[in-house]
Formats: sequence, C-alpha cells, structure tokens
Amino acid sequence: MNLHQILRKLKPEPVPRAEGVSDRVVRLGLLARFFDELLSGLPDLLLPTIRDLLGLSYTQASLLWQITDYVAVVVEPLNGLFIDIWQRRWLLGLGAIFIGLAVMVMGVAPTFVLLAVGFFLYGIGSGPLAHTADVVLVESHPAAPDRIYARSTMIDTIGALLPPIMVAVTFWLELPWRSLLVVNGGLALIYAGFILRTRFPGPAGASPDDDEPELPFWRAIGGNIRAVLTNRTALFWLAFLLLHDVTELPFSLQNLWLADEVGMSQFLISVYRGLALAVNLVALFFLDRWLQQRSRRHILLTATLLVLLLLPLWLYWPGVWPRFLLGIPLSFYLAMFWPIMKAQSLASAPGLAGTVSAVNALFGLLPLRLLYGVLADQVGLTSATILVQLPAFLLILLLVLRLPAGAQPTGPQHENSK
Repeated sequence: MNLHQILRKLKPEPVPRAEGVSDRVVRLGLLARFFDELLSGLPDLLLPTIRDLLGLSYTQASLLWQITDYVAVVVEPLNGLFIDIWQRRWLLGLGAIFIGLAVMVMGVAPTFVLLAVGFFLYGIGSGPLAHTADVVLVESHPAAPDRIYARSTMIDTIGALLPPIMVAVTFWLELPWRSLLVVNGGLALIYAGFILRTRFPGPAGASPDDDEPELPFWRAIGGNIRAVLTNRTALFWLAFLLLHDVTELPFSLQNLWLADEVGMSQFLISVYRGLALAVNLVALFFLDRWLQQRSRRHILLTATLLVLLLLPLWLYWPGVWPRFLLGIPLSFYLAMFWPIMKAQSLASAPGLAGTVSAVNALFGLLPLRLLYGVLADQVGLTSATILVQLPAFLLILLLVLRLPAGAQPTGPQHENSK
C-alpha cells in the first residue's frame, strides 16, 4: 500500500447532511468551538504574566473566571431558549464579536477593573457562539449527529492545543504578549463578519433564520420548555450529561493531584496534559469511523467497562510512569462519551435543541465543584476521585444498558416533543 492509498484510507467519510445546508454553514459552525477554546486558553495561560504585571492577589486572579462563570449561568440558558425562536446568525455573530472584543480588552487592560470587564464580556459571548453552533451542526446532520459532533470536538481540541504553542513561541521570540491577545481577538471579529453574512438554517421543521416565530415570544418559550421537560428521550440524554458532569469534577483538580499525590513536576504535568489531549484527538478520529460501523450502545458500553477497569488502576498503581502508560488508554476511552451524549441530547427533541441546551446549562447552578472540593479536603484527592467517578460511571453503565442494541437509536424511547 503506497502513501496515496494510505492517505485515502485515512480521509474521513462525508457526514450525511440535511438538504439545503451549505459547506459555508458547516465550516463556520465547526470553527465556533475552535475559536472559543483558542480565545479562552490564551488568557488562562497568560494569567501568571498578567498577575505579575498588574500585581493581582490570588483572590483577584480566581475572581476573573468566576465572573465569566456567573455571567454564563445567566446568559447560556437564555441563549438556549432564543436558539429555537430567533435568527441564529445573530446569536453566533454577536457571540463571536463579544469574545473577540473581550480578549482584546484583556490584551490592553492596564488595571484589574478593565481586565475584569474583559472576562465579563467573554461570559456574555461564549455560550451564544459555542452552543448555537452545536445546535446548528447537529440539526444540519440529523442522520449522524454524533459523527459531526465528534468532528466538532476534534477541531475544538486543536483549538485547545494551540494556546500553549502560541504562548511559547511568543515568549521565545520575545514578542509582546499583549499583541497575541489583540491579534487573536481581531481574528474572532473577522470570523464574526463571515457569520453575519451567512444565512443559517432555522430550527428543525422550520425555514431558514429569516423567519419570525409563529407564536408570541414568551408563549413560544414556555411551550418549548414544557415540551422538553415532558420528552422522555430528552430527559434520558440530559441525565447522561449530568452524570458526565459529575465524572468531570476530578479533572478540575487533576493537576494538583498529579503534583501532590503522584509527585510529578510542573514539566511532567504539562507533558501528561499534552499527551492526554493528543490521545483525545486520536480517539475522536476513530470515533467518527466507529459510529459508521457500530451502535452507540456498543461504543458506550465498551468505553464504560474499560474506564471502570482502568480508573482504579490509574489511581492506585504507584509511581509516575504507570500514570502515563495507563493514562493513554484511559484518556482514549474517556473521549468517547461527550460527543455522543451531547449530540444525542440535542437531537432528542427535533426543533427544540436550543431549549434542551438551555436546560443543560442550568446544571451549572449546582455547586458540584464546591462539593467535590469539600470532599477532597475531608478524604484526600485520590479517595474523592474514586468516590465521585466510580458511582457516576456505574450509573452511566445502567443508562447505557437501557439503550437498544443494533441500529443507531436516539434514546430508549423513539419519541419527540413536537
């Protein structure tokens, strides 16, 4: 087999698309989470430099992303409701404008107050950009929503990999770090311009987003919420997402665990995190192909059983290098869950994907991170991780077993809300 044949074999198969959806719509949709990951990663990595320059305390530094989170808890549920009744190009375009301006403000901020304004603006724009794009992509590929979402997740993983490279090159070449934020924020504004000149599809079953809603605004929203909350398929996949959020809790303190419990240096932690992201990319590449050959039940069942096997070994096997060896397959199978669960939740209620996203966003009101931190203080990070993740994955296993075998189902019950 020559190189040309190998490249042809590796080339991904096209994802079946709804009639009338243009290449431009799909490409702009796929870039949304890429820009979100890129622009959120840059200030996060540059925070030590920003802190030293502005003389920030730990309290001030920690408050910055907390501001973003608080704003997002308000904006994202409202945005989800608007997705199903408003023009999507404006949600996407305004989201891109806000995150672009936010990062530019962070880049020029001479004081903590102006820096906080940048993080505030980011909280306004991130959800409308990322979550609206999720809905557009899933509804544009109704025959294979998890495949397009796997590709979207792959592209946003690339976006997450770029900030460390950009920051390293900027400091190596002794370039001004502020220009890195300003230039990339400007690219987001250019991206917003392309979005605002594009006609995006409207909700499933409706015409493109130039149309006005048939019902009065608040009646339409109320009807959509009731439809989602009475849709058993949507609730089934939302339960999946809630359990997935629980399994993700230990990752918020994983770097501390690798340092304190495993004894990794900052360099080794960086290497491990980079390796995990690279493995995620490979996993998503294979997931796209496996979804063409296997049922979601088969993929999720295999991933869940292997994670339940690997997780205790990874946590309790002593030494640094076993964490690398076991972390490769563990990261690979952990990457299987999010694209399938998120895509199927959005596909579970045709025409109401935005409302499903709004309900999902309300999970952010639960103080899960705080409760996990309290538990870790009481029993230690290793014990807290196993006490949180093991029951959550066992519950995920029970839900997976309820999925029909064979063909690609959207949930245990084939029903929709409209």
